[in-house]
Amino acid sequence: MKKLHAAIAAAGLLLSSFATARAAPPSYYPPEYSQIIEASKKESGLTVYSNIALFNWDPIVAGFKEEYPWIKVEPTDLNANEVFERYYADQGAKTRSADILLSAAPLAWLDFMPKNMFEPYQSPEISKIPAWSVPQPGVYTVSTDPFVLAWNKLVLPQAQWPKSMQDIVNVASANPGEFNRRLGTYAPNASAFTQAIFYGLVKLRGETAYGWFDKIGPMSDVYRTAGPIVEKITSGEYVIGYLVSSQAVLGLFKDPNREKLIGWGLPTDGTVINMRNMAITKSAANPNSAKLMIDFLLSQKGQTAVGKGGLVSYRADVTDPAAMPGGLTYDRIVEKVGEANIARVSLDPAMLKGVPEIAPRLDSAFKK
Repeated sequence: MKKLHAAIAAAGLLLSSFATARAAPPSYYPPEYSQIIEASKKESGLTVYSNIALFNWDPIVAGFKEEYPWIKVEPTDLNANEVFERYYADQGAKTRSADILLSAAPLAWLDFMPKNMFEPYQSPEISKIPAWSVPQPGVYTVSTDPFVLAWNKLVLPQAQWPKSMQDIVNVASANPGEFNRRLGTYAPNASAFTQAIFYGLVKLRGETAYGWFDKIGPMSDVYRTAGPIVEKITSGEYVIGYLVSSQAVLGLFKDPNREKLIGWGLPTDGTVINMRNMAITKSAANPNSAKLMIDFLLSQKGQTAVGKGGLVSYRADVTDPAAMPGGLTYDRIVEKVGEANIARVSLDPAMLKGVPEIAPRLDSAFKK
């Protein structure tokens, strides 16, 4: 019996040593980083309020657990604005809340950041990521997801497959009977999320963008979410969708039959990039575990996991094809359309004034 107990103890020590070894930080991290790791072992898990689906989280959580197996990660799948609404409600009720907020809601972030409710944590990964991915100290970018064109390849002749917004305008204007109410996109002013998309394109292209919307807006059905758009493209009810979430489109290709049916591309005259941001809350009950997750998501391994989950990574050293949904990373998007044709929806304070200014013009363009 003593030998058995000794064997069990030795096995436990071996497993403990293995876990500690797996958690060794990269060589460019500061020596004191080990203190964050050790402190996380005394915490009670990690809660993340996020607006990405749980299946997007799966490879992220799996990779994180390889490094820090003692941390239980509890992510949520909320609407972009709901991430903040729930956090504010928790603060009002003085109940335990999220350790990290992760959301693609630029207007909500711009409202949140002046409230001094997040930690200005400086990640040791900051030297490995582009400056534009850190809009404010402590606020980082998780992914760079583009809005794309999508079409039904059986309904739309190959000669008309669009490469740009202007291509859609040209083919729809030449054949209004075939395209009226058979185009789909987001409702420009349905939410802060959709407002940011249209703001990004208008900021990039100005009157040219308004001209596009004036011509195809009245022909388009509009929605708060991408789901109905991609389903109606799949059924053939819609011919083309534009400014559609790449997650919604590329997610269809898990079904090989849909991949044969649906065509897609990046608009070469204006690709809007959704900047999904994250920060550690000041009320975090598990601040050390939160720091480990932030650093993991920014790391080469974490960004690879982000890509494997179906989001578009932006680190230049993500090279695994399995981490490139649709063959995309941020650098590959730049290669395809050019930096001058990209509208990154960043946390620009000018958006607070700009969005209300363009809203009436967009409403007029999409009026039936």
